[in-house]
Amino acid sequence: MPKPMKYREIRKALLTAGCTYRDAKGDHEVWYCPCGNHMAVVNSASIVSPGVVGDIIKKLACLNEGWLQ
Repeated sequence: MPKPMKYREIRKALLTAGCTYRDAKGDHEVWYCPCGNHMAVVNSASIVSPGVVGDIIKKLACLNEGWLQ
């Protein structure tokens, strides 16, 4: 099970991996992987829960293993 992470660490890892994003409703952002076939929704709260971190890793499957943790 992943650990909770700070939003800014997740954002930095996603940008480093070449992902792009667009704003969604409220404090949510939709992130797209570099291939454009995968997407994940991330809330921009100060701490992102372990469930959401795991969901991001699962949904952006084309990124290299260990890119976030």
